[in-house]
Amino acid sequence: MARELQTLASTWRFGPRFGVWAIGALVAVLFLFSAVYTLESGTVGVLSTFGRYDPVEKQPGLHLKLPFIQSVHVFDVRLHTVNYKSAKDEPDQSGVVNKPAIEVLDNKNLPIGVELTVQYTPHQDQAAEILTRYGANYFEKLINPIVRDVVRDVIGKYQAEKIAADRTAIASEIRAALGEKFRDLPFQFHDVAMRNIVLPPIVLKKIEEVQLAKQEEQRLEMVEKQAEKNQKIKTIEANTRLIEVTTQAKAEAERQRIEADAKAYRITKEAEAVANANQLIANSLTDKLIQYKSIEKWNGAYPATLMQGEGKGVLLQLPQVR
Repeated sequence: MARELQTLASTWRFGPRFGVWAIGALVAVLFLFSAVYTLESGTVGVLSTFGRYDPVEKQPGLHLKLPFIQSVHVFDVRLHTVNYKSAKDEPDQSGVVNKPAIEVLDNKNLPIGVELTVQYTPHQDQAAEILTRYGANYFEKLINPIVRDVVRDVIGKYQAEKIAADRTAIASEIRAALGEKFRDLPFQFHDVAMRNIVLPPIVLKKIEEVQLAKQEEQRLEMVEKQAEKNQKIKTIEANTRLIEVTTQAKAEAERQRIEADAKAYRITKEAEAVANANQLIANSLTDKLIQYKSIEKWNGAYPATLMQGEGKGVLLQLPQVR
């Protein structure tokens, strides 16, 4: 600027008219530069004329405005990410805001810390409305209170001991509630992710005791199942031995029965054969055959006694022939 003034002073020596033209040219250049502005991709521009926002947003590219009358507010319409995890507030860094974890109370008024990430995008065709209704600090005025209220309302219905186990259900419920809240707002809700749940020490101790009890219960259950399994194995082995013994006894009894039946059959057949033989012999004996057999076996000597009479039992003593 000093050099420019020196240049103007030196040119003034060439005449008042030349100095006026030089100053006019400089003002024109400054006016032209202040009237031109550019918008990058991912942003839109909202013109303000004497403090009143233009309802039509300017798209990325080169634009003109009235110097000293209009000003442009560059509005970021890219994805915004809020991380509720840090120990203190951290300013917006290229669409990423870090906030402290959300402190909530469960249904027994026990304090719980919830760490999560929320993602949303402003509607680029409603940037002027957002600035008009909420201002440039719309996150602190609108988004942050909504997220905290939803998280408190959802988790406040659960017991601290069950929050870890119901983490998936809680995340789904928070996602649905935030989606419902954002439905009437000039923002598009994308997603929420549960990062961590910080439970108080008394709850952690109780959960640890419950886990130990469950582990012991599972161990005892495994021992009982193993005992039942061993008992079943013993029962199966005993039944198998009993079946084997019974099978062997039945086989032996069957063998003995078969042998007895065979022996009885043999004896029966032998007796039938003897009876048949005797019957054949009896049927073949005739008086003449008996006489013939007697004569055939007679040695020439008369018998010493002789039965006399029919059925009277009288014996006669016959003299011996010399």
